Amino acid sequence: RAKTLPHVRVLAGGEPVPGPGFFFQPTVLADCKQRDEIVQSEIFGPVVTVTPFGDEAEALRLANDSDYGLASSVWTTDSACAARMAARLAYGCTWVNCHLFIVSELGHGGTAHGQSGYGKDLGMNSIEDYTCVRHIMIKN
Repeated sequence: RAKTLPHVRVLAGGEPVPGPGFFFQPTVLADCKQRDEIVQSEIFGPVVTVTPFGDEAEALRLANDSDYGLASSVWTTDSACAARMAARLAYGCTWVNCHLFIVSELGHGGTAHGQSGYGKDLGMNSIEDYTCVRHIMIKN
């Protein structure tokens, strides 16, 4: 749907893959606006939007302007910038110079404010998330 918007440019892909199933070419979209569905929705597919920004503050404002909070990534050669950005991104998981690198020891999941589902997968966080600690006292 995004490519039907007059301001969106498809830089790569943008078409279904021929054959059975519901597969889509890896797609890169440019010139999307912050309120566009493609920017504001979780897209579970090989699709990325490219958004220019002027400085770190604007990048954080744009990135955190979302109802979702599952995952984010920072791409930079500046390790100090990576640390600042990762600390301020409101996402359950932030990768630096990679994406979707998951290890079983670390919990993976969204934030409390996000619409990316509830809870954590993997690690001790997931066990705690599915546990209800109770306290019962009986006086004799």
